[in-house]
Amino acid sequence: MTAPEQPTVIFCPLNWGLGHISRDLPLIKAFLARGYRVIVATDTPLTQWVKSELPDLETTSFYGPKIRYSASRWQLPVLLMQVPRMAGWISIEKRRVRQLVKQYHPTLIVSDNRYGARNDSVFSVIITHQLMIKLPRALRFMEWLLHQVIRRLINQFDSCWVPDYPKQHSLAGDLVHKYPLPANARLIGPLSRFDDESLDWGTGIPSKTTDVLAIISGPEPQRTLLEKALKHNLQQFKRSGTLITGRPEALGLKIDEPSLCDIRLLPHLPTPHLARLIKSHKIIICRSGYSTLMDLHFLRKKAWLVATPGQTEQVYLAEFHHKTNHRSIAQKDLNKQPLGPIEDGPSPLLSSTPGKGNFRQILSDFF
Repeated sequence: MTAPEQPTVIFCPLNWGLGHISRDLPLIKAFLARGYRVIVATDTPLTQWVKSELPDLETTSFYGPKIRYSASRWQLPVLLMQVPRMAGWISIEKRRVRQLVKQYHPTLIVSDNRYGARNDSVFSVIITHQLMIKLPRALRFMEWLLHQVIRRLINQFDSCWVPDYPKQHSLAGDLVHKYPLPANARLIGPLSRFDDESLDWGTGIPSKTTDVLAIISGPEPQRTLLEKALKHNLQQFKRSGTLITGRPEALGLKIDEPSLCDIRLLPHLPTPHLARLIKSHKIIICRSGYSTLMDLHFLRKKAWLVATPGQTEQVYLAEFHHKTNHRSIAQKDLNKQPLGPIEDGPSPLLSSTPGKGNFRQILSDFF
């Protein structure tokens, strides 16, 4: 039985792929190391993933909104039609959090991009790098107004932890630094699941290094479309490849595609195995999601970035990092050329190191 005096923290990551839960992993481990009872409240696919990383971790259900993406690059109309339902989810999340507070009596709630995951009676923190939303050119005049809406939602939390550096070394660019930070915001430095001194880097996968490592992530149907495009690219240009397909729900299932004799398909890998694969490959292809960029930053690796078509944040981040660290390519252009290694050499962001915003410094306030 849990001792009454043991402090409890509830993590509530958004389920839009593995990005939010994976970047929360170092925070979860830090709380566990300091004797906190940690409970992760999220959807089933993410609880499966976090259980594969920390088998003894407590989890509970906390369903969230299911975002539907278009199969074309015209995402905005599809997303706008879902805005009313998304707004309604904030009230649903608040009701679920009241239930969690009554059940677990937490001393802290940590929400990762869930604006309803807070409670007036418990110190509530939101983790987000989305202090503004990038809009298509024709709607860019609305970005400031949307920022004000986000700012109002963030101000309802006791604190906002922003996983980024100050502006001169920022990984998020405009997403964090275009407008003044909210009064309750603190820069805590990038968060990466690879930021863990206890990781075993010496054993397990890879048994061999292929020409290309592709890390596939994100919501359907674009996840599957990218997987198909990458398979076609590798076969067309006769290259071997390892594809991490971003399907933690497929753990333990055998993937049998005899026609792909030079392509190795893996639904998901534990963190140390994935780190070894990334370190051992010279050609890496992945989405330009912010969690992925933080992982690459921590591992000091460069990659070809393929933004989800029509997803304005990823398009912006791919373009932003194309100027400094990585290279970007449109998904529709993957069949036009083989992708080679990105030249080595120093770059401003890869040489950045955590400063006063390091998350361990912020967490010291609670320990």
